[in-house]
Amino acid sequence: MNSLLRSLALMALIDSINPNAMAVQVYLLSTPKPVVRSIAFILGDFVAAWIAGILLTSGITQVIIRMFNLLGDVIYVLQFILGVVLIVIGYHLSKFANQLTTTKRPRSLKPIHTFQLGATMAFVEAPTALPYLAAIEQITREDLQLPELLGVLAFYNLIFVFPLIVLLGMYLVLRNSAATLLNNIHQSVTKWFPKIMGAIFIVFGFVLIADCIAHIFGHSIV
Repeated sequence: MNSLLRSLALMALIDSINPNAMAVQVYLLSTPKPVVRSIAFILGDFVAAWIAGILLTSGITQVIIRMFNLLGDVIYVLQFILGVVLIVIGYHLSKFANQLTTTKRPRSLKPIHTFQLGATMAFVEAPTALPYLAAIEQITREDLQLPELLGVLAFYNLIFVFPLIVLLGMYLVLRNSAATLLNNIHQSVTKWFPKIMGAIFIVFGFVLIADCIAHIFGHSIV
């Protein structure tokens, strides 16, 4: 279990680098009396990602596993194609940084609406979040009991929203002087996010391709 938690913590840290969520949090913290609505946004993000994880580790995962078993060696052809696609996406990711980090500001600042915004963002992004999907695959292989499964997913998603909690904590400590620092942090994340994720996509793409080649010679590295 300890090795699983360490692996999940690493993937969750990568997954937590989310310029969209951080941009919304910075915006919420710049509004009058932001604490309650910011907490609601964090809770929405956490709860929805947690529920999405539960859904992904249930019947949906089993259906995918059965499909992979039916495909047999054809899966390695698809894996090779996916590896090439990931390399191409990773290489060009920086060029689309502005489109990927567009701030989604809520129409209403009521806590219920910022909660809904956080939940919506988490649900929309969960099926395409590569670290989360990798974490789900690892969790599924462990065949955990329901209480352990819920706890492990909660652990992952607590780390996932941790940067948002840090931003809120910085606001509570610094108050009036927090605005400039929070904006600088957001700008840094916006700048480095596509580069970091691009590198991760490229590395993962090469790993998938290498695994396909290794399979030809009777070995596997994934």
